[in-house]
Amino acid sequence: PDLATTPFDAELPFTAEESVLRVINALKIAINNFGLVFKNLLYKTIIFIVFATGVWLTLKISLKPFIENLQPVIQDIIEIIKGIVRGNNEVSATDSASLNAHFNEFVQYLKAHVGSIAATGIICVLIIYLYRFVAGISDATLMILVDGHMSSLSHRKYLGVMFENLKKIVVYQLIDAVLAIVYYSIVCAIEYFLVGYLISYAPAVVLFVGACVLVFAATLYSTCLSQVMTNMIIGGMGVKAAFAKGLFPQRKYFWKMFAAYLSVIIAYVYLAVSSIVFTFGVGTVLVSSFCALMIVAMRLVDYYIIHVKKYFIDYDNIIIPKELRENDEQLLNKVDI
Repeated sequence: PDLATTPFDAELPFTAEESVLRVINALKIAINNFGLVFKNLLYKTIIFIVFATGVWLTLKISLKPFIENLQPVIQDIIEIIKGIVRGNNEVSATDSASLNAHFNEFVQYLKAHVGSIAATGIICVLIIYLYRFVAGISDATLMILVDGHMSSLSHRKYLGVMFENLKKIVVYQLIDAVLAIVYYSIVCAIEYFLVGYLISYAPAVVLFVGACVLVFAATLYSTCLSQVMTNMIIGGMGVKAAFAKGLFPQRKYFWKMFAAYLSVIIAYVYLAVSSIVFTFGVGTVLVSSFCALMIVAMRLVDYYIIHVKKYFIDYDNIIIPKELRENDEQLLNKVDI
């Protein structure tokens, strides 16, 4: 095959071009494995239906008053969003006052029913944890399948790979589910206080600031946990070693990874919102599934770069790190022709 080259040099300072090339290579790999999108989608759809039913029953039984008090807040937010979409750059005083009043009523309700809400919340958190754990098994399976493509252009059976590697997948998912829930709970708490503050003083920027916080949080989580996952699932490392070597990427890799994940997550948010508007949410399902495959491909591209390993994009293109190319050139220089 033709030898494709990349300018990844660990000694060079961060450049935007390197992050773009990471994203492009990961995108090509994801497209070449596009069939996995539908396998992942089928698996997660079944899991979502099962767990969504459990959450719905819990909320219907225990939190009917909670939902009734939350609905006016959600309705006001929807009206504000509709106004912004129609081209109203400023939120009307009526909409702002209505949202502020309903939000304060909702807060008062929460203060009066802390005990029952907390008990139901614990049940929901357990269900969400189990969902994150079970749904994440598919992402780990995708990683092993995509790694097979990148290392040897092999394409194995989805369920066969899942059950064959279930032990190490389960170990990782047990840890990742806990970290994700704790991390995003903290992020949601920050969002709550931030929105509560801004809604009184600058309601027009609430959506923008809230989205920025969520995008930054998701990018940071992906950057820090990227190599932990690959170290455990692909590298076969134990938990301690995987976190020690992968949790905080070296500075020469961190910003390249951060910029790449930031670009992909922003693109995903844009496509997801657009598909909600133009396809009434139908396209969002496919976009989300492809994004999961794209993130897996990016994690593996980073893994191969950090560990100085060559990988296939397709039958005609293979990425060879500079260090390996230099070694090959030195060997060729020693050969008498």
